[in-house]
Amino acid sequence: MAGYLIAVVAFALSFAFGITGIARARVVLTVGGVLALGWVVSLAAQRSTNASGNSSIPLWFPAGIVLILYVIWCGGLLLGIRLRRMRRASPG
Repeated sequence: MAGYLIAVVAFALSFAFGITGIARARVVLTVGGVLALGWVVSLAAQRSTNASGNSSIPLWFPAGIVLILYVIWCGGLLLGIRLRRMRRASPG
């Protein structure tokens, strides 16, 4: 359940940035990429400090989930930017 909440918050936050134009798209994508990279690094560090050293989940699986979350982040931003441009366009 927490995964859905994280995905919805990531989409809504980047969507809000895109539709309001508060931040540049390049900045929002860079911040999302840095957060995703930091999350993967922290997952890898957590696995290396595990006392048993034996985990049933391979590292590529949570890294893939973080990548999917980053794609959701980018999709929210791009959809927000597209809606902002559609609202701003003059009719006819």
